[in-house]
Amino acid sequence: MIESQAEELEKLRFFQREVDLIIAALLLTGQLTMSRVIIEPGGFSLTVSGPIIGRVRLEGKYGNKLGSAVLDGIDIVLAILLLKGDIGFTGLFIAPGGFSFNIGGPIFGGERPVVLIPNYCRVFDEFKQIVSNHFHVDAMLLKNL
Repeated sequence: MIESQAEELEKLRFFQREVDLIIAALLLTGQLTMSRVIIEPGGFSLTVSGPIIGRVRLEGKYGNKLGSAVLDGIDIVLAILLLKGDIGFTGLFIAPGGFSFNIGGPIFGGERPVVLIPNYCRVFDEFKQIVSNHFHVDAMLLKNL
C-alpha cells in the first residue's frame, strides 16, 4: 500500500470513530434511540434513529413509562458499547422521511466494521448527493463532510 493510501485509510478510520462517538452522544441526549433489530447470518445489528434525522423517536406504547425506560436503558448500553469500541457504525438505512444509522459488531455476532479504500470517494459523493436531494441539510455542512 502506498503512503498516501495508508494516510487516507487512517483518516477514514478516524472519521468512522468520530461517527461512533457522535452516535453515542446522540443516544445519550435522547436525539437517537434504538428503532429496529436486523437479523443477519450469524448475528444481528441494530438501527438507531430519531427526530434529528427525520424519524420519530421510539417511545413506550401508549405512553408506557416502563417501556420508555427500557428503551432509554438500551440506548445507554448502546452508547457505552460505541464509546468502548465494542460496536460501531456499519451503514445507513434510508427510508421515506428519514434515515437510520446501522450499528453492529462482534458483540452482536457480526464482524467488526472495517474501513476500505476502494470506491470510498464515489460512495461519499453519492451519499452527499442523496442527502442534499432528499433531505433539507445545509449545503455547507455537506461540503465540509
